[in-house]
Amino acid sequence: MKLIFRISILLFFFTTSIIEAQEKPNFGYLDVFQLEYTGDPQISPDGTSVVYRRTGFDIMKDRSKGNLWKISSDGKTHHKLTNRDVGERQARWSPSGDRIAFVSSSGEGSEIYVYWNTSNTTSKLTQLENGPSSISWSPDGKHIAFTMKVNAKAPVIASMPAKPKGAKWAKSPRITDRLKHEADGAGYLKPGFYHIFVISSEGGTPRQITTGNFNHGGNISWSSDSKNLVY
Repeated sequence: MKLIFRISILLFFFTTSIIEAQEKPNFGYLDVFQLEYTGDPQISPDGTSVVYRRTGFDIMKDRSKGNLWKISSDGKTHHKLTNRDVGERQARWSPSGDRIAFVSSSGEGSEIYVYWNTSNTTSKLTQLENGPSSISWSPDGKHIAFTMKVNAKAPVIASMPAKPKGAKWAKSPRITDRLKHEADGAGYLKPGFYHIFVISSEGGTPRQITTGNFNHGGNISWSSDSKNLVY
């Protein structure tokens, strides 16, 4: 009888656990739009603040979108870095900690912006042909290095004759000699190579540092005297 009683108790708790598990709502398809995650935390030079990227999902546009947030190291203050409703990424502190450079993307393209911590204002630093990446401050805070794709012409196999005035011909075929010419979520990748540029931290025209038919990827590092780049 004792054995039967013990088995009955175990079956009761097991059955109750199954019922409770069944009553809990399952993860639905649309619940993914409620998810958020963080990444790329950057600690200020004085160690009092952290800037990070907070990524969520837009149910109206069916795409992810990340914004920059700033939190004090003691957790007492926590707020969105800017009031702009656009994608933001790659926040990097200036050596003195007075500014934060970052990349902001909108329907008009991606540019480098600078956020001033003392005045809580944001200024646009660049007007680029393509989106920048791998931004890096010089140790003296006077320059910012970054990589950007430099467009190249597609290969030509044969020249097409001129079409008659008013004619509506089909689009010319797309010709490529690259193994990687498409990407998920981006489609066709225009020909070109990624090169390193340097721009004044106050703005102006960026200067192209590298050239050639090859890519410069990865992080960019400065020498301690801000005169040389390592890549």
